[in-house]
Amino acid sequence: MRPLFYLIFICLPTLILSCQSAQKEEQKSNAVSEVKTVSINLRKKVKSESEANSWETVEYTESWDPKRTAIIVTDMWDRHWCESATQRVAELAPVMNKTLNNAREMGVTIIHAPSGTMDFYIDAPQRKAAMQIPSHKAPEGFPIDDWCYLDKNKEAALPIDDSDGGCDRPCADGEPCEEMTAWSRQTADISIEDKDFITDQGQEVYNIMVENNIDHIVVMGVHLNMCVLGRPFAIRQLANLDKNVVLMRDMTDTMYNPEMPPYVDHFEGTLLVIDHVEKYWAPTMVSTDFTGDTAFAFNEK
Repeated sequence: MRPLFYLIFICLPTLILSCQSAQKEEQKSNAVSEVKTVSINLRKKVKSESEANSWETVEYTESWDPKRTAIIVTDMWDRHWCESATQRVAELAPVMNKTLNNAREMGVTIIHAPSGTMDFYIDAPQRKAAMQIPSHKAPEGFPIDDWCYLDKNKEAALPIDDSDGGCDRPCADGEPCEEMTAWSRQTADISIEDKDFITDQGQEVYNIMVENNIDHIVVMGVHLNMCVLGRPFAIRQLANLDKNVVLMRDMTDTMYNPEMPPYVDHFEGTLLVIDHVEKYWAPTMVSTDFTGDTAFAFNEK
């Protein structure tokens, strides 16, 4: 019979390795359980089962991992050809900046997408970071960098007529504002921090989402009836990619002139487009879930 100390000598290393392995598994399990989530209160429209041609509002809550969440800031330019649009961006931007700061502190990825201004950011580290993300192939035949026009197979016509360009007020000289490229950068009222990204390319946004394991995408910015729906990195595109895309409805605006159908005031027109998004493309949320503050509303004077 072998001495007891011999058995202990042989078995002890195995016991130690087993205990260490169990300890690592416990630590890993605890780390997973300690992931902090944020409660997102969502709203969408669904077709009524009881009444033909009508929609019902559904509200629900999801728990998101901030580190698997991204916010895309769409076309919050320094200047727009429509002066009243520029004024509303200036009103919205400080509140949007606070929302982004809070989200960033939680671990949310921030993507700034001021379309057509990439030359301004050519030397910015955040622009270089977006360009240097490894490329990931989009689904076969998917037009990842194309504008997404109104899709008659998936949605009704927009509820507002923006065929006149959508500017709701004359310029300061009393004449209609002239359509032109007036922007050169994103408004300086929105800070761009070290770990943010800058891009206006659908492929680059797709690369960021894949490389960073992004499950949830919040889209904010202007203008909802145009760029926020149609850009190659925005709502229609992301919905077509089957991403969990959400509109932050208090962080947007529209290009709508009340002198055009349906002849409602500008802000009512925006609400109609939000309703359209909730019906056909994506649920919506408000900034409160990131800030704890009351949802933003424009001064309607």
